[in-house]
Amino acid sequence: MRKLLIIAFMALATVAQAQQKRVYFFSDFVDTKITYKGGAHYRVKANYDIANMKMMYMQGDELMELTSPQLVDTIYTDGYAWVYKDRRFCQVVNTDGGHRVLVGWNLVKVHQGYKGVYGISQVPARKVELSGDFGMGNIAGENGGMYNGSFGTNDEDDSGRNLDVWKEKNRSTYYFEKDGREYSLRGLKSVYKAFPDKKALIKQFVREHKLDPMRAEDFLQIIDFILK
Repeated sequence: MRKLLIIAFMALATVAQAQQKRVYFFSDFVDTKITYKGGAHYRVKANYDIANMKMMYMQGDELMELTSPQLVDTIYTDGYAWVYKDRRFCQVVNTDGGHRVLVGWNLVKVHQGYKGVYGISQVPARKVELSGDFGMGNIAGENGGMYNGSFGTNDEDDSGRNLDVWKEKNRSTYYFEKDGREYSLRGLKSVYKAFPDKKALIKQFVREHKLDPMRAEDFLQIIDFILK
């Protein structure tokens, strides 16, 4: 019976194919329990690729991608839960205000070019780099933090100054319910559009608390404020 379950599980996976640079949620592959809607469950070493929004796991020395995610009920990684929604796995987060929010992570750092004498020189091939500037904090646990070990060091001039120019891209989506309605927000513009009657109050709250909507922990504070 167990052999049949393993075969069924492998049918829902595929060898990882080359694509844009991966950016991992955890600093390493962690103990993971995958539970399916039919009740079957499997334990693997997994990590979430937040650049490509794919759940990856190791099968021996081979990197595999979990497919047919719509059949998954919940994934537990390092004590944190993930559910599949809107074509991505979302982390289940309980905010400081006691609200349940699904965070659909999609974070990258894009290489814009190199700073020279005449300003920024654009480059056609853009690189993705790890970033610790999105304010994940305890949302990702002690093993959390975007990670990609495939990059070399950035170019520097003779004085040791970094010549690389990077621009952060945060395309994460936050899902929650209020008064029986589900919301999916990404950035302050979507907040103002969803809650036009609270726009002035939200602006004041963001300004007074010096919040940066690009940072996940700050955005969750804004959601807590909305849900008061």
